[in-house]
Amino acid sequence: MFRAAVCDDDPCVREEVSSIIKKWKPEARVDCFTSGESLTEEYVPYHAVFLDIDMEGMNGIETGKWICRRDKETKIVYLTAYQDYVSGAFGVHAFQYLLKPVKEAEIRKVLEEIFSYMHTPGEKPMLDFQTVNGLLCLPAEEIYYFEYVNRKVEIVTSDGVYAMTEKIGKVAKRMESYGFSMPHQSFAVNMQHVRNVLSGRILLDNGMEIPLAQKRQKAWKQELIAYLSERMGGTP
Repeated sequence: MFRAAVCDDDPCVREEVSSIIKKWKPEARVDCFTSGESLTEEYVPYHAVFLDIDMEGMNGIETGKWICRRDKETKIVYLTAYQDYVSGAFGVHAFQYLLKPVKEAEIRKVLEEIFSYMHTPGEKPMLDFQTVNGLLCLPAEEIYYFEYVNRKVEIVTSDGVYAMTEKIGKVAKRMESYGFSMPHQSFAVNMQHVRNVLSGRILLDNGMEIPLAQKRQKAWKQELIAYLSERMGGTP
């Protein structure tokens, strides 16, 4: 059974989103919550959580972080009334961002994508890299960043670090379509893993930091905004 939660302090939004989900799949279980506190108190594993960013008390970002610590499989879909959502988007691996007022077609599209993930476990686009120790195959989402060091490019992943003889610019160009960008001449970072951007440095969701070149700060932040906006289906 497909299980979903809708957490929003606006009763109209809760009713609309839950109705769309039930219309899409009548047998689905849909639980509605008025606040982040109520969701976390009664949380059970869900396939999808539709989560309002701006709520009184425990906001959507805090609630999303709580969910991520306890449920790695659920897909978080953020609902927001503001196009300028980027500052609140860090720290949570959101599956999608949807602008209010919600549109049935957009929610159905997201639901279909989530449902397809459920039925294709482990099926991720695999990329191959010729490292100094042989051919390496892994999905792009497992790569945090590439770093040019000691005349080699290091691939920093969730499982370890691998080195290959390559130019960082060529690697960054190849990885552009997978959400990678160069904040510094020696780095290409996976923007999916960016948690926060501070002066001169970028914080990743695994606790690592990488430099942000001063001359690249404005342009790179725009690239990040464009990336998040594309995931949201809007324009920066």
